[in-house]
Amino acid sequence: MDKKKKYTGVELMRDAPVGTAIIRLALPMMITMIAQALYNMTDVFFIGQTNDSNMVAAVALASPLFMLSQALGNVFATGGANYISRTLGAKKYDEARHASVVSFYTAFGVGVVLTIILLLFKTPILRLIGVSDATFEHTDDYFTVVSIFMAFATTGAVMSSQVRSEGETKKAMFIMLVGIVLNVIFDPIFILTLDMGTVGAAWATVAGQCVSYFLGLKYFASKHSLLSIHPRDFKPNKEMMRQILSIGIPAGISNIIMSVSNILGNRVLVGYGDYVVAGNGVFMRVAGLFFMFIFAIVMGYQPFAGYNYGANQHDRLRKGFLITVALSTGMCIVGAIILRIFGDSFIWFFIDDHNTIEAGTAILKVFIYGLPFIGAQVTLMVTFQALGKPIRAMIITIGRQLLFYVPLLFILNELFGFDGYTWTQPAADFLTTGIAIALGMSLLKSMRGKEDDEIHKLEV
Repeated sequence: MDKKKKYTGVELMRDAPVGTAIIRLALPMMITMIAQALYNMTDVFFIGQTNDSNMVAAVALASPLFMLSQALGNVFATGGANYISRTLGAKKYDEARHASVVSFYTAFGVGVVLTIILLLFKTPILRLIGVSDATFEHTDDYFTVVSIFMAFATTGAVMSSQVRSEGETKKAMFIMLVGIVLNVIFDPIFILTLDMGTVGAAWATVAGQCVSYFLGLKYFASKHSLLSIHPRDFKPNKEMMRQILSIGIPAGISNIIMSVSNILGNRVLVGYGDYVVAGNGVFMRVAGLFFMFIFAIVMGYQPFAGYNYGANQHDRLRKGFLITVALSTGMCIVGAIILRIFGDSFIWFFIDDHNTIEAGTAILKVFIYGLPFIGAQVTLMVTFQALGKPIRAMIITIGRQLLFYVPLLFILNELFGFDGYTWTQPAADFLTTGIAIALGMSLLKSMRGKEDDEIHKLEV
């Protein structure tokens, strides 16, 4: 088959050569993820130009709270998208359309409830996450604005995943890029020109999110999508909700635990000084850039895996899995080498403060030892999600934070101080990848081609 042929989203997942399909699905996601990483870095970069480490620390402290909105949105983004891909593969188009509407409106309602809770309990929440008197005003400004628009963030994540679930990764890329570009444009205007500080960063963020949100609505209201956002298609059923929640809840819980883990990490770092919190915040943005490359490949593979599983094309599934593991692991190794050589320059790029640079670089230099293990870990986790195997996916997604990161955070910090803290994440990644491979052995065996039917027998 001609590799240059133009495939529709479903045709790409069904008919294209496996390597071609994975790459074509992943490339738009890679562009989007790079832009997303730049978007995440933009606030810190322009705030860093003020050389005020308290403002940088404020954004770092507030960020885990907004991972909470992503967590709740991901219940329906991840669960819904995986279910939709499988139903499209099985040619159950009405069920896919109903699932998209149920996921959309439920996520919006969750976002509204979350906004109310965050604003009602704002001050105790900020104190709980470790905000000091020096950073309180800056964190409060950022927190308040982003909290008000939480429903747009949760449903935006759902729409993006649903566009990808039908193989239209280019359209998903366009919708997200418009919001990201607007955020990049508004950041220097609001933060530096208008001297709005962290509240300017927040308004730039929500402006981009809202524009992407309405572009998503326009796409689903058009005739180009197999899915829908029309209220008349809001038709939940027991099996649909079971499938969405069985995958979505573990994914959401994982993000919640990750958010809590970051909060706990920041509370530990506050004991070493606000500049260390700022350094860690910059490190997370730099590391996030390399994570985005990995996630782009894996997220491109996700709808491919779900569709071909639903269509009983297990040989294509196996080939896609192996290609994705190879590509993601290669990206991890390249990323580790780049960060080892240029890590301190990346940190310096964001803020010219000696103490902050020193702290961020110390964390980054140790982090790279765990990076090569992440590709296989994430690919296995997404494969279990795509195949509707919630318990195995949950063990990987939740286990990294709950089983390893949190206990190691306190043990290593207590034994070795700040040096112990820096080893927490790579140690957790190494151990989690070991568990992921152990859980995936039976799946890998069943995907060899001779035992395709055995995949369906893996209940968890």
